[in-house]
Amino acid sequence: MTDETLSTELQYATVSENVAGTPTPITTWDVPEGIAISIAQGSPAILDVEAKDGGNVSRSTKIGFGYREPNDPLDSWTVISEFAVSPFNTLSLKDQQSGENAQRRRVRFLRDRVPNGQLTLEDADELALLVNGPDVVDPATLFFNYPMQVDNR
Repeated sequence: MTDETLSTELQYATVSENVAGTPTPITTWDVPEGIAISIAQGSPAILDVEAKDGGNVSRSTKIGFGYREPNDPLDSWTVISEFAVSPFNTLSLKDQQSGENAQRRRVRFLRDRVPNGQLTLEDADELALLVNGPDVVDPATLFFNYPMQVDNR
């Protein structure tokens, strides 16, 4: 396994616009054939995003990870984490990358959905960054990074 970064800039990432007021993926990673990716809780996420009409996304907005397997319904995501957007609104990307204020940006998984704190997804599984809030986010402004491990199979 190699340490890599789950990012909106990966070749197999699809960034899209959300529907305000509805939990919607803003980034979907479709795990390519022949690899498996693992993400573990406890690391700080790095996020930069703006509302489509400009400015910060509402502080009441929630963001989180969800996944689905090949036979799951297209609109069905198993949510495994949820965190507030507010810590990201107040910090620049540079400040987020410095490691300071990391505690407020650490991702925790829902214990009943990921009991061991680590999720491994294989080819054809999908992982999504979901958003639920009153604003439509501007996909062109979205930047997201989170540590992952990749296993070529």
